[in-house]
Amino acid sequence: MHQCAHHHHPAGADYGWAFAVGVTLNVVFVAIEGAFGWWTGSLALLADAGHNLSDVLGLLMAWGGYALAW
Repeated sequence: MHQCAHHHHPAGADYGWAFAVGVTLNVVFVAIEGAFGWWTGSLALLADAGHNLSDVLGLLMAWGGYALAW
């Protein structure tokens, strides 16, 4: 019976691009929503933009943790 001396393991998936896309889209959304909130004087839009900005910070921390673990 033939046995190989090495094993083939699939490489781990690289999700760095997904973090980059997620952060970019969220930052664009925050900028647009914040601008419209400021322009219209809507406190609701400004508050939601601030909330979405905290989501961006969470994504950045997760991305940093992913990068350290990689």
